[in-house]
Amino acid sequence: MGESLTIEVKNSCDAIAPATEKAEVWLEAYDPSPKALYLVPLAIEEIVTNCIHYGYDDAGEHTIVITLSVADQTLTLTVEDDGHEFDPMARETPDLTVPAEERSIGGLGIHLLRNLSDGMVYERRDGMNRLTLTKRLS
Repeated sequence: MGESLTIEVKNSCDAIAPATEKAEVWLEAYDPSPKALYLVPLAIEEIVTNCIHYGYDDAGEHTIVITLSVADQTLTLTVEDDGHEFDPMARETPDLTVPAEERSIGGLGIHLLRNLSDGMVYERRDGMNRLTLTKRLS
């Protein structure tokens, strides 16, 4: 197994930018392709924002765990949260032929992540959501 970084963030939008910055700085050491470097902040922003806005019914503090690891020139990014069960893989692909102002809200961020990553897997275990994305570094 390669090197890894774990970032714990509270369910607050203020926590997203520092987490993204920390992940980007860590990833730079692996000389990622521009596509891999673009995926990380987009994934953190999209997934953590969804957790914060849709994952919880209470105003309590929750911890969202972001883990990045590199092995065999492949980046793995995993986000775990204790929010409502939500399988983004089950979402339908948004109809991009419909003008933006006529499209229903939601789904575009997950669609982008599916297309930018080399793999995306969701699992629900022990009351936790776990979404894992992979991307070749080169």
